[in-house]
Amino acid sequence: MIVAALAAAAFQAAVPVGVGAREYRFGVYRSTVPAGPVSFNVHDYGEDAHNLMILGPKGYRSAVSADVVPGQTLAITLQLKRPGRYTLICVKAGHAARGMKAAIRVR
Repeated sequence: MIVAALAAAAFQAAVPVGVGAREYRFGVYRSTVPAGPVSFNVHDYGEDAHNLMILGPKGYRSAVSADVVPGQTLAITLQLKRPGRYTLICVKAGHAARGMKAAIRVR
C-alpha cells in the first residue's frame, strides 16, 4: 500500500497545452503551466509544414520536433522543470523571423 502511494506521488501527468500553427504564427491555448511534464499538442491549420522548438531559462533548448503537416496534430511531451518564460518557435527557414513565435510561463 505504501509502495503504491509512493509510485502514484512520483508519477505526474503531463499538462496539455494546445498549439495552433499556421503561416507565421502560433496560437497557444494555455499561457501558464506548473513546472513538470508538459505535452504540447501542435495542430497545423496552415498550408505549410511547421515544427516546434522550445527555448527557456538558463539556455534550455528542446530538440526540434518532427514536421507537422497541414491538417495533422503532433504531441510533444517535455519536462519543463525550471520556472520562467519559455519561447516556442518554428525553425523552418524564415518562419521565426516572420513572427512564428509564442511564449508560455512555467511557475
